[in-house]
Amino acid sequence: MSVLDKLNIGIVGAAGRGGAYGVGREAAGVRIHAVCDIQVDQLEECRQRLGAAEKYTDYAEMLEKSELDAVVVGTPMPLHATQAIMALEHNLHVLSEVPAAVSVEQCQALVQAATKSKAMYMMAENYIYTKPNVLIGELVRQGLFGTVYYAEGEYLHELKGLNEITRWRRQWQTGIPGVTYGTHSLGPILQWMAGDRVVRVCCADSAVHYQDPRGDYYAQQTPVMLCKTARDALIKIRVDMVSDRPHAQMNYQLQGTDGVYESHRDGPVERGKIWLRELSQEIKWHDLESLMNIDALAERYVPELWRNPPEEAARAGHGGGDYFEMLDFVRAIRGEAPSPLGIHEAMDITLPGLISQQSIQQDGAWLPVPDSRAWADGLPQPQLQMIWPERLLDSPPVPQLPERYLLRCYTDADEAGYLELMAKAGLHGWDYQRLAQVLPTILPDGLFVVVYRPTGKLVATAMAQHTPTELHPHGGQLGWVAGDPEHSGQGLGMAVCAAVVARLIRAGYRRIYLCTDDFRLPALKTYLKLGFEPFLFTEGMAQRWDQVYEKLGWARPA
Repeated sequence: MSVLDKLNIGIVGAAGRGGAYGVGREAAGVRIHAVCDIQVDQLEECRQRLGAAEKYTDYAEMLEKSELDAVVVGTPMPLHATQAIMALEHNLHVLSEVPAAVSVEQCQALVQAATKSKAMYMMAENYIYTKPNVLIGELVRQGLFGTVYYAEGEYLHELKGLNEITRWRRQWQTGIPGVTYGTHSLGPILQWMAGDRVVRVCCADSAVHYQDPRGDYYAQQTPVMLCKTARDALIKIRVDMVSDRPHAQMNYQLQGTDGVYESHRDGPVERGKIWLRELSQEIKWHDLESLMNIDALAERYVPELWRNPPEEAARAGHGGGDYFEMLDFVRAIRGEAPSPLGIHEAMDITLPGLISQQSIQQDGAWLPVPDSRAWADGLPQPQLQMIWPERLLDSPPVPQLPERYLLRCYTDADEAGYLELMAKAGLHGWDYQRLAQVLPTILPDGLFVVVYRPTGKLVATAMAQHTPTELHPHGGQLGWVAGDPEHSGQGLGMAVCAAVVARLIRAGYRRIYLCTDDFRLPALKTYLKLGFEPFLFTEGMAQRWDQVYEKLGWARPA
């Protein structure tokens, strides 16, 4: 249909959460053309309230028969990815409720479907639109927080009673250990950290204290997830949907070099508070709302979105988010503005929670978070490769370590400690059999470990391997670099990598290379600082490296 006409929207889950997306339809220039829900007794009332021409109880039938341009997915969590994929395969634009999916495998399938489809995917994370969150984002964008390096988000919403009404919640929101519903917290924070993404997480929980009416204990109590980003920021996310307490669903903190923000916590007297160096050289709190009511400041810092919001937005749920996200969805469909939460941004705030569920099962181990951009073409991408430049072959790097650490070669007595270190570093699948297979490829005295002297524990490792390939027929490889996350920031990765390069140079190798992944930004930073250079061996590799440099905040060398 012509973009000048109204877009036909279908809503699945329309008798429940999906019905909220009727708000703003006139302002957005859309028509709710069809509604779908399995709650037959509520469907006709829903159709009339939303002004839809058609109603369905079968989602597949709606996709086949109804003349739609887009679909809003407002169903329970485990259905989001499947129903979004079905719409994308019909080349229908998708606005999906949060989270995007409930497994990493679903995420991969969703990314591939979005990549192949002619339609657009957007995630409906409404908390990014609330007035305080939009305001903080604008202050960050204008540089008033300086360099942002720490944030907290909390979603504290006791819903044990609701679990018994909408029974899917009991399994999918509170029946799985780890962060199952973290996008309301992480979404706004990553908007404030534009261009950054979470690259690894760990997660822990308290003991469980509550039972459901059937006497079964909840799997989740109050999980806390720590996130490290590509730019070395730290984020703490806490979700609690079980503990008896008043609601406090939108709690945030943001710390930068020149400012700090703490949101209100829904208490009777609490208000958001802020300090910005540009507004006050004295480090003290200011009331956020009062500060923004000063006309001169409001004109400069309050975004247009919230200067004169329409009455319909003020009445909409989730602080106006239900209204504004529909407007953004339609603008993105029409090509008037980019989607604020496209498929990869949706993955950026969904995948950390899914990986936290793996971490909590592994006693809080730090685990890498995949970058969905590597899945986009539906085919496995070759790893990035780097080579040691010939001009540095006569200048082997010298390992340097803090006093409490010792660099030495691996011995047979290190076997158990080595495997424990590999697991801690998130390199899973390493066992005695795999280690035995790899050892013959390593040069004599070429497997290096760093020992933490106070405990005798292995905390970093890397190996010099003889692994010639078609691209490197006489090559020596820097392989399997790993570090204990508890000892990050000590330069241990740089030290073991320097030791390996020096060993390969002593062995006479003129081609030294390594392989790595796009999302391993801390490792990439180490390799680049040490002296390695990108090896552009196939089409598209230059663009991938451009993205790496952009995420690191570095200018790519000419």
